[in-house]
Amino acid sequence: MGIGVRLIIATTQPDLIRAVKISIERKPYTESIITVTRPADAENKLVRGGVNILVWDMDSQRPDVRWAAVLQKRFTLHIVYTSYSSSQSVTVLKSGQDEFLQKPAIFTAATIPRYAVSFERIVGKIAQQQRPPTMRDLVKMIGSNNKQKIVAIASSTGGTNALEDIIKQLPLEIPPILIVQHMPSGFTKLFAERLDAIYGHDIKEAQSGDFLMHGKILLAPADRHMRLVRKQDKLAVECFVGDRIHGVMPAADVLFESVADVVKSQAIGVILTGMGSDGARGLLQMRNAGCKNIGQNEASCVVYGMPKAAYDIGAIDYVLPLKQIADGIMRLSTGIGLLNSENDAQANII
Repeated sequence: MGIGVRLIIATTQPDLIRAVKISIERKPYTESIITVTRPADAENKLVRGGVNILVWDMDSQRPDVRWAAVLQKRFTLHIVYTSYSSSQSVTVLKSGQDEFLQKPAIFTAATIPRYAVSFERIVGKIAQQQRPPTMRDLVKMIGSNNKQKIVAIASSTGGTNALEDIIKQLPLEIPPILIVQHMPSGFTKLFAERLDAIYGHDIKEAQSGDFLMHGKILLAPADRHMRLVRKQDKLAVECFVGDRIHGVMPAADVLFESVADVVKSQAIGVILTGMGSDGARGLLQMRNAGCKNIGQNEASCVVYGMPKAAYDIGAIDYVLPLKQIADGIMRLSTGIGLLNSENDAQANII
């Protein structure tokens, strides 16, 4: 568990302060707990080189997301917004370093402990993200200038079964894999945990700050976009709330476009069964950057929507049946290639 969390509570509500202190004041990662009446008073309490968490009581003062974003660029600052109204969350969850926790209608002897448990879960997760990487982790991490290929996969309707078919065929030694699967909120964590328990790979629901590692598969959380970023000269992911794209969040286009921007040609794009056109535009950007892309063929798709949309705009290098995609990923990741006529997707339909 990471250490050195400095927590600043901005509120005029004593019961909120009490609930927060109950939750974390004796945790080993808690460095200090400071109370202020206004978020603006928190600015001179923030520290560089440490983890800052600002608890912003939205019922005491309306949030200023622009001001908060400026602070988050200057400091390692996570903001936990809290309010009686759950609808407030849509106005503040703008970055991968924001959380929202609804307050109980009334703080009582029964509701304070429940709120404290939920709050501790959020802060504990943040502290875990900030723990120093082990030597084993460092060896597995992918540098931002590393020539290691990474794999970005998108799927929707029928995608859970397709992903499972691919993962069970992959060897244990795999490149880092990032996945966007359209699922309802709450199900991505369960899906990732199930795959992790069944197969030999390290599979988890992604959190902002997760580094890309050899042998690791990160699944975008439901209701948050996931993009590839550079962090401390390594490759990592950022998960954030944003506008829905093609009516969905997470959106494959967000992931694919970030991959094209960050690693250029050092990636492999894969688009699987699914309805609609999410991912097509991003895959085209990846192909234009020099990546090689695989589209699932129509015969093996539950819905031939997303792969067809990508194929129709020229974003696909290889069209493969589901049973051959795992092998295709490994061949491309090691530079073997699949067919001779790589520049003509029409010639690469199998």
